[in-house]
Amino acid sequence: MKITLNRKLLLSVASVLGAGVLAVATGVLSSGASAAPDGVRLVGDESGGAVLVVTALEPGDSVTRTVTIENTTDAESRMTFTEQGGPATFADGELQVVIDRDGDELYDGRFGEMGDFAQDVGLLPAGGSATFSFTVSLPDDAEFVPAGTQRAEASYTWLTGRS
Repeated sequence: MKITLNRKLLLSVASVLGAGVLAVATGVLSSGASAAPDGVRLVGDESGGAVLVVTALEPGDSVTRTVTIENTTDAESRMTFTEQGGPATFADGELQVVIDRDGDELYDGRFGEMGDFAQDVGLLPAGGSATFSFTVSLPDDAEFVPAGTQRAEASYTWLTGRS
């Protein structure tokens, strides 16, 4: 199992913050991340998960970050997906996030309020991959938050097991 963090930007990604490798029952899980100074980062952690951090986003703006998970084994795996976080107070709680897997919506609501329980997100075939997209946005009428004065953070993990 391999996790790769990618960014959808009009500008090229300038740097890679880090990568970690962790052996799991169905393969190898790895993550890397990039960090442009635009205020929305998806950063890999040591356990093979990812942390979504928002420190700047203007009303009306929307930013998407992605994670691609690859099954590097020769066996099909069942995936679960979990969010750990609390309701964000960023911009008076108006911060929104849409999370999808390969275009299928898993969550659409306030940042950090998905629920801290494992969701079955289907099978990942041997040699296959799945892309999870995180689109963070603020409504047009949300409070303006000066960059770096508030922070929202939630962590996400993917677990696999033989199906």
